[in-house]
Amino acid sequence: MTPLRPLSELAAPAAVSAERLVPPPRFERVSFEGYRPQHPSQTEALATVRGFVEEAERSLKRSPARPFPWLRRRARPHGRGLYLDGGFGVGKTHLLAAAYFHADLEDKHYLSFQELVYLIGVQGMDRARRTLGGARLLCIDEFELDDPGNTLIVKTFLGSVADAGGYVLTTSNTEPEAQGKGRFNAEDFRREIQSLAERFETVAMDGPDFRHRTRIGTLATRPAFERACREDDAAGPRVFAELDALLEFVGSIHPSRYDGLLRQVGTLYLAEMHRIGTQNDALRFVHFIDKLYDLGVGLRASGDIALGELFDTSYRDSAYAKKHLRCLSRLSELLSEAMPQEAVDVVASRA
Repeated sequence: MTPLRPLSELAAPAAVSAERLVPPPRFERVSFEGYRPQHPSQTEALATVRGFVEEAERSLKRSPARPFPWLRRRARPHGRGLYLDGGFGVGKTHLLAAAYFHADLEDKHYLSFQELVYLIGVQGMDRARRTLGGARLLCIDEFELDDPGNTLIVKTFLGSVADAGGYVLTTSNTEPEAQGKGRFNAEDFRREIQSLAERFETVAMDGPDFRHRTRIGTLATRPAFERACREDDAAGPRVFAELDALLEFVGSIHPSRYDGLLRQVGTLYLAEMHRIGTQNDALRFVHFIDKLYDLGVGLRASGDIALGELFDTSYRDSAYAKKHLRCLSRLSELLSEAMPQEAVDVVASRA
């Protein structure tokens, strides 16, 4: 058993790089064949995504890149986009990663929306177009337009991808026309949202959250958590932090560095979970859990509240409500995977 290490001992994390844009470990073995639809719309989505990838292969292989920009523009067809819209746990990310692996295309990339915004910001639009804009397939997970600046950046970038003949596949919990709703009401912002949405065909995915089909995870009691810290034979390195210390730490680094941070962790032991008081802390925590989930890092967590009370009512049902709900869904799955049965059984008094 590896000893527990404090979070503060981890090395300064590196930012995400364009050379490592592939599906994360949790989804590195998924396939179309391994997808198990639980609703007719999921069956339709599977067929649509598979057809989208096959169309991209036929279209782009017919039109190889030419050495001169004006010939390349003429040779490539106008690209298009597919937008998977659905609730939590319906398999959107599974299909996104499966599309990446299935596509017999050399120039393909997989990344989250936040990673895309970060890379464009760091590299600048011109360099981002050179390194990513020529992608024949671009897979973007958790598409979310949080502010007008990001909207303009992404619209401009995806426009160049489409003009170069690239195919873009995205997932989101919000229909494209509703992106930004409740956060910004300026007329020009709505106009940008609409023009971006017009570039995508939307595929709706319904059905139950697969994470709630069996056990529902809850925070462990203090005795169960302490026993896990002492006796748990979990994947190492094993890292310990209290929630307040974690929030302070992740607030001091850019979210693009959470990937580099969590690649140093096998299992995270998170103590003293309590209601998160501010929206800013909550959004950082949500992004942290998203990355922890994608990387397949184990999680043990304890606290005296119900999992559903983690986010404060002052912001819980705000414009970011779907992010909070996705986080709770993923936390439930992580905790049900990690803790002994006694720690994950749903107790009425804590529901």
